[in-house]
Amino acid sequence: MNLALVFPGQGSQSKNMLSDFIGDTDFKEIISQASEILGYDIEKIVEDEEKINNTIYTQPVMLATSYAMWVLMKKYLNLKICIGAGHSLGEYSALVANDSISFKDGLSIVKKRAELMSNAMRGIDGAMAAIIGLSGNEVDEICKQLSNQDSIIEAVNFNCPGQTVIAGHSNAIDDATQKLKDAGAKIVKKLPVSLAAHTSLLRPVADELKDELSKININLTTSFDVVHNYDLSVSENIECRINALAMQVCSPVRWIETLELFNKKNVTDIIEVGSGNVLSGLIKRFDKSINMHSINNIEDINILKQTL
Repeated sequence: MNLALVFPGQGSQSKNMLSDFIGDTDFKEIISQASEILGYDIEKIVEDEEKINNTIYTQPVMLATSYAMWVLMKKYLNLKICIGAGHSLGEYSALVANDSISFKDGLSIVKKRAELMSNAMRGIDGAMAAIIGLSGNEVDEICKQLSNQDSIIEAVNFNCPGQTVIAGHSNAIDDATQKLKDAGAKIVKKLPVSLAAHTSLLRPVADELKDELSKININLTTSFDVVHNYDLSVSENIECRINALAMQVCSPVRWIETLELFNKKNVTDIIEVGSGNVLSGLIKRFDKSINMHSINNIEDINILKQTL
């Protein structure tokens, strides 16, 4: 068995997502530590649907949740991980889990990332939409045909065959809807976000993130490799890691190619470490032969203990 880990990003959060784990003392301790670092009570944030879906809170809370789940997994399971990856924000969770970035620094950077992204979108009517039924290349080509300096639209998440997410100015996405449907898209669904994540609209954020990332300690001696969204690399020096993390915010999430790298590593089993099972669904659509494992409660960890 070759085991990989994946960490979800923004969009996998849900109200009361800690309820099935908070009774564990180690899990609760991690969440308490995160609350102290962030300056707000995470347990209260996840009880408030509006706040848990606010980018400013979502990103740090998702990292704290994924890391707390990882701590639980290490407590109960003896795992040998061959590789890992995170989807968008989840990449930071993966790099905390593999000891590249400390938990404290990871929370601080992600909190800053969320603030910078939100600030960059002020005065811009941004949007994202999921496209079902076209290849990533087809969606990308249509976006390139329609996008211009005043009306940006870009393919930003290549999630699995037949599912791509686009982002940009809201009016550009509205204008593209019919063209995408005419090209064969079965569904064009706007997502409940106002950010244009992973687009060139956030290019200034990348420069600010580079400055922030240069202030923290980044460890290259890690417990497992993490594939970067930006360039599919496994960084061998700190400068490359900083660049990959910073540029990720304004560049596409190359998830299909990430999973292709997993295949080259002969990955047989993948555990999704974090809230929900969004990535599990994407991965099964990519390759049904991969054994997917989601952790939604303590019992799921007990099941893993028996099967892995």
